[in-house]
Amino acid sequence: MTYKKIPYPFGIQILQRFPASDEAKALVIEDQPTEASIQALIDGKLYYDLTQFVAHAMPVREAIWWAAITLEQRNDVWSNAQRQCIDTAKQWVKAPSEELRRKSELFANRLGLNCGPSWLAQAVFWNGAGSIVAPDLPTVLPDPFLYAKAVSGAINHSAALPEWDQSQHYYQQAFNKGLAIARGENGEESSS
Repeated sequence: MTYKKIPYPFGIQILQRFPASDEAKALVIEDQPTEASIQALIDGKLYYDLTQFVAHAMPVREAIWWAAITLEQRNDVWSNAQRQCIDTAKQWVKAPSEELRRKSELFANRLGLNCGPSWLAQAVFWNGAGSIVAPDLPTVLPDPFLYAKAVSGAINHSAALPEWDQSQHYYQQAFNKGLAIARGENGEESSS
């Protein structure tokens, strides 16, 4: 299986970008192709690590799209403001703009990073295309993979909270979508 949107041939290149669990470190070994690393994490049911792995592997827009369509699985529990975070993220992916990036910052601040959609909004704000301080201050760019940390935070947070008994199904759907995006598809059709 080829992942067109993951530019790293070896899984270890991705694993080094985030603090992985010891279990994940034992499964993702030197010279292991990325596809095999992904399968090892799936087989090991290391969903938390796999979410971080995929978020750090894909380009920023693809990673944010993945989080947005994944969080829509829980639209029944999100407030209007939380759904607006998701809609704004999808708009930003389709047409990135400073206005949408700053709007996402406002959502993240308003919701206080206490839910998956607020982490998604933070990912948009931290996407690397603009300063992460007030517009009237000198430019400060985010660390290169800060958006990926927020993307994985959005997906993992939403798997657990608000509490429910469908986390495993949620993760399966999330990875179906994410890996479809990694193959070059849009991920919305990948729900089975």
